[in-house]
Amino acid sequence: MKSVLIWFRQDLRLEDNAALALAIQEGAPVIPLFIFAPKEEFSWDPGGAARWWLHHALHDLDSQLRDKGSRLILRRAGEDQGSLDVLEQLARETGAEAVFWNRCYEPGIIERDAAVEKALCAQGLQVESANSSVLFEPHQIENKSGKPFQVFTPMWRHYQKLEMPAVVKVPLSRLASPNGRRAIPSSRWRCCRRSHGTEGSPIIGERPRERFV
Repeated sequence: MKSVLIWFRQDLRLEDNAALALAIQEGAPVIPLFIFAPKEEFSWDPGGAARWWLHHALHDLDSQLRDKGSRLILRRAGEDQGSLDVLEQLARETGAEAVFWNRCYEPGIIERDAAVEKALCAQGLQVESANSSVLFEPHQIENKSGKPFQVFTPMWRHYQKLEMPAVVKVPLSRLASPNGRRAIPSSRWRCCRRSHGTEGSPIIGERPRERFV
């Protein structure tokens, strides 16, 4: 396999990341990607606070990737180019033969992801998704009729019988591209830094209240 795309979404971290671990285990160069596509996922545009957080979270993720010899590709989906178009284009540019991501559970995202998976598989790409967002997926918390619980006590008893999943160990030492960061396409990132208030501190852990509120 020439390379693998790992599509970061709501999982902007390297540790305990199931899809990233699976991608690295393929043994091919891993190409990290984030696509800003709010119109595909929600019925509203993210506000200034959300954009502020996202900008710095992505900056932090990219810094961690660079420390491992990789870097984050940033793309923006729009009216003329959706997430599927971005994935198809990057697959052509990089020779990627597989796309990995962690599942999300919002109805709009589930519908989008199903369409993306179907289209990519039709083109011969391998598609793998994993759970790295919740302890137990919705289908694991169902009553005997296969429906969601409506009473707390039976749900709690069912929950206590489930085995707690272990933290996913990600082999980050194998993340670096054999040809270095130059093998990964460059990024063009402007979507989160619009004039919606001050950016705030470049350090994720800081909370500049006087600037942010």
